[in-house]
Amino acid sequence: MSRYWSDIVHQLTPYVPGEQPVVAHLVKLNTNENPTRRPRVLEAIRAELGESGESLRRYPDPTALKLRETVARYNGIQANQVFVGNGSDEVLALTFQALLKHDKPLLFPDITYSFYQTYARLFQVE
Repeated sequence: MSRYWSDIVHQLTPYVPGEQPVVAHLVKLNTNENPTRRPRVLEAIRAELGESGESLRRYPDPTALKLRETVARYNGIQANQVFVGNGSDEVLALTFQALLKHDKPLLFPDITYSFYQTYARLFQVE
């Protein structure tokens, strides 16, 4: 391991992801793969991209306002009550950093996402 890693990282047991079989038409629900092709979703993507794909060349809104407004509207809450990130790993990391560091122990079931233990150790939440 690199000498540049912090002492905390040196003490971690690396996360080992589950098997990722390469099989045509296999959908793994435990990795959040979508088993359906929803025509409305594909239409919305095409409409957003347009013919030129111009929107793909621009940095997205850093506040994800349209997404937060849509999620908020669907759930009957305000957009400022919705938190989004660049995937679940970032959201989990920020949650561990911001909300879970206190005097009470952090409890989670034995059968759960195995990365929770790694995050708990990394962010010294134990």
